[in-house]
Order: sequence, then C-alpha cells, then structure tokens
Amino acid sequence: MENQARLSFNEQWLQIESLSLHENGSAFQAIAQAKAHIEQHYKESINLDSLADLVGLTRFSLAKQFRQLVGVSPYQYVCRVRIRNAQSLIEQGERPTEIAGAVGFFDQSHLAKHFKRLCGITPSQYRERFCKA
Repeated sequence: MENQARLSFNEQWLQIESLSLHENGSAFQAIAQAKAHIEQHYKESINLDSLADLVGLTRFSLAKQFRQLVGVSPYQYVCRVRIRNAQSLIEQGERPTEIAGAVGFFDQSHLAKHFKRLCGITPSQYRERFCKA
C-alpha cells in the first residue's frame, strides 16, 4: 500500500490532464489560457473575476466551460495545483508550516483542510507515509 494517497491523487490529476478537450476551439483556448495562468500563478490569490477578465469570458461562462472541459471548477483546479505542489515540497522535506504560504494557502490549517479533502490524509500523515516508502 505504498503511497496510496499520493497515487490516488495523482490518478485523479492525470484524469483531469488527459481529458479529450475537443470542444469549441475558442472555448478550449480560453480554458487552456486559464489553466496555464493557474499553473504559473498558483502561489498568488486567484479569483474568478480576474481569471475571467484575463481570458475574455464572463465569470459565469468561464466557470461553466471550465467545469465542462476540465471536469472541476476553477477553484477546485487551483486547490489541486496547490496540493500537487505541496506534495512535492513535502517529499523534498519541507515542513507544512512553511509549505502553506509557499503554495498559496492562507495558513497551515487551510492547507491541511484541502490536503485532507483531496488526498484523504493530512500533510503530516503524507510525510510519514512518504518518508517510510
């Protein structure tokens, strides 16, 4: 049962990344641009209005098209990007107290809440399991 939480989360991540996005070309481009922005700026505060302005859609249209094409809401995607990066930092030996701010969460409890929701375990439990593997 090696790194089950890591594998489960990574499987979910790959499902999101490998979706066949052959919808309307302009919608795909807007969502691809939104995803790229999130990937590059996940450490910063990202809100739906500024993301929608960036890609030239209304917030409603962005939220709807993002969910249709990616499978999760923009907010959920931001959280997943942050957690994926938090996992990497944990694996490198960083502490959850340092990681929270480094990946864009307000504090350690915010990180722990989202980490547990997405991975099923806390960052500390993840570290224990990862370090034993």
